[in-house]
Amino acid sequence: MDKKPFSTVFIHGLVRDAQGRKMSKSLGNGIDPLKVIEEFGADALRFALTTGNAPGNDMRFADEKIEAARNFANKLWNASRFVLMNLTESDEELLKLPADSELAIEDKWILSQFNNLTKEVTENLDKFELGIAVQKLYDFIWDLFCDWFIELAKIRLQKGGESVFDYAKFTQDIQKPGVILLDELSRAPVTTNN
Repeated sequence: MDKKPFSTVFIHGLVRDAQGRKMSKSLGNGIDPLKVIEEFGADALRFALTTGNAPGNDMRFADEKIEAARNFANKLWNASRFVLMNLTESDEELLKLPADSELAIEDKWILSQFNNLTKEVTENLDKFELGIAVQKLYDFIWDLFCDWFIELAKIRLQKGGESVFDYAKFTQDIQKPGVILLDELSRAPVTTNN
C-alpha cells in the first residue's frame, strides 16, 4: 500500500457516562448511538459530542447535553423558517448585499460580529479546537443572531415600509459554517486513544 489512508488524524478523549465512568457492558452504562439518533437526531448527537470537548480530554455523555443540542437545532430551524417566511426579493437580488449606507445599525453590527466569528472559528478549526469553534457558533447563532438580530428584525417588519436587511443571504452565510462544520465532523477520519 503506497498511499497513506489519512493525511490528518484527530485523536480525542474517551466518551464517559454522566458520572465520569468509562462505558462498559459490565456496568451497563453504554449508549446505543442509533437509539440516540432516533430520539434526538444525528445533528444533535454530533453537536453534543463536539461541544465542550477539549483535545485529549475525556468528556461526559449526558442526556441533558443531547437535549440542549436538539434544542439548538430547533432554534436554528425556527430562525430559518422565520427568514424564509419573510422573503420579498428575487433570487438574483438575494445574492447582492446592500450598500453600507443602506444598512441599519443592527445590520452593520451583526455583519461585524459575523466577520469576527468567521475569522475566529477558522482559526480554531485550523488548530483542531473543534469544541471551541462549535461553542462560538452556538453562542453567535443563539445569543446574537436569534435572540437579538431576529427580534430586532421582527420590530422592523411590524413597522412596515422600512427595508429589512437581506435575511436569506445572511442566514445562508450564517448557517453555512455550521453546516460545513457538522458535515466535516461527520466525515472526518477519527481514531480513539482507548
